[in-house]
Amino acid sequence: MRGSKSGRLKYRAAILLFFFESWTSLDSNTSLLARSMARMMNSIVDAAQLQAGPEAAAVPALLFQLHDDNPQMARVPVAQQLLFPSSPRMVCDEMGLHWQAAVRLQEEGWLSFSLETNSQLDEAQEAELRFVSALVLAGCDRNMLGLLLGGLPRPYSYDLKRLYFDWGTRHWRLLPDPQLHPEAAFTDWLDLLVRTRDVGSLVGIVELAQDAVSRVRGRS
Repeated sequence: MRGSKSGRLKYRAAILLFFFESWTSLDSNTSLLARSMARMMNSIVDAAQLQAGPEAAAVPALLFQLHDDNPQMARVPVAQQLLFPSSPRMVCDEMGLHWQAAVRLQEEGWLSFSLETNSQLDEAQEAELRFVSALVLAGCDRNMLGLLLGGLPRPYSYDLKRLYFDWGTRHWRLLPDPQLHPEAAFTDWLDLLVRTRDVGSLVGIVELAQDAVSRVRGRS
């Protein structure tokens, strides 16, 4: 869309109004939010793979620049007590990890606390046990654990739902959170729709945005 800068900003504000209302309605269902973001990420990656040139290849990278890409932000607060704390054995049983395998993790230094002397785990300890155990249950041996965890600061009390391992760079990264920078995420999506010439979706967005603006004006 061409025109004055103020006109473009007004148009963007109208579109973003619909965008904010849509994401706000998903606050109570984080799994749906994650799936929606994953679908958008997949569509961006698919479009980039279908197009040639550096601009197409750079599209996925833009998405990962929308948040502070620091794995430390996924660390669970230290020594925060749970209302109903679990024991190490309860966590291992729930995850399907053999107790001796968990003890071996402690003996090899992958865990920062003693499984035997901690009858109840605080939130950080439980997150640490779940994080490392999940990697073992996925088939990681000692060498693979060294590869995956070598660059990640200890203790490994990270929320596994907020991290992913980037095999290209061999670094852990935060999963994108569209709520941190929603305007940038939405702008990337609009750019994708323009490149793929998805007129129907763009027209639909405009109509939804116009309806949202009308509802807001009707409340004032």
